[in-house]
Amino acid sequence: MATCPYCKGHLTDGHRCPRRRIYVVAEIVAAAIAGGLGGWILLLAFDPRGVVTADGLAIGAGMLVGIGINRFARS
Repeated sequence: MATCPYCKGHLTDGHRCPRRRIYVVAEIVAAAIAGGLGGWILLLAFDPRGVVTADGLAIGAGMLVGIGINRFARS
């Protein structure tokens, strides 16, 4: 299959080169923030008394899951 000379992607009938790098970075950062907030909200929902002290771990895991879902959906 032919490849695009600009982005090296598959050159199909409906091919469009990806957006500029700054938009991709902004999308990843937004996905990380949304995932982090989602992880923190889930931690608050399941541990309302604050017994678990893994806030950073929940936020970090949420960020990674958010980025992973975003990248999977974009590919």
